[in-house]
Amino acid sequence: MDAIIPIASVFIALATVTLSSILLSRQIKHMEHERNALAILAAIDRLSDEKMVRVFADLQGVESRYPTDEALAREYPHSEDEARLAAVGQYVETVACLARRGVIDPSLIVDAVGLMLRTRWKIIRAFVTHLRRYYGNEYMFENFEWLARYSEWWKETPRPAHRNYDPTRLPEVASL
Repeated sequence: MDAIIPIASVFIALATVTLSSILLSRQIKHMEHERNALAILAAIDRLSDEKMVRVFADLQGVESRYPTDEALAREYPHSEDEARLAAVGQYVETVACLARRGVIDPSLIVDAVGLMLRTRWKIIRAFVTHLRRYYGNEYMFENFEWLARYSEWWKETPRPAHRNYDPTRLPEVASL
């Protein structure tokens, strides 16, 4: 009888450690999802910030303001457009880099703001191509371009069946 108590104690301790490990791993997954949700919301907030809306509105036609290398060399340094593109680098390129590296889920970003990303990339694409050639740096805004291209691919990709979405579940909404 005395030998059974230590064995039972060891069994109870192992069961407790096992159950605690299982519960902790589930809690860690929930914490990861919460962190990802907060990161996605912060990223979308940065991408749709009022300042960024103004920046891209002001960048409309930027390629026509510097049509040649000479105009770029003479007028672009220290210009408002240079400051605007720096803001794009600071805001959009940073979020796009995190998405490209898998720190935040790019599919969630493009699901939420894909059209905005594609539209904004089109605003600066020609000018960025000119800048890349002029400075000999093919990597300028590469993450933004990647995310815009990913968004283009994503919009055409069939969505997997998901338990939270069934188009037949709310027929009056599906017709909208």
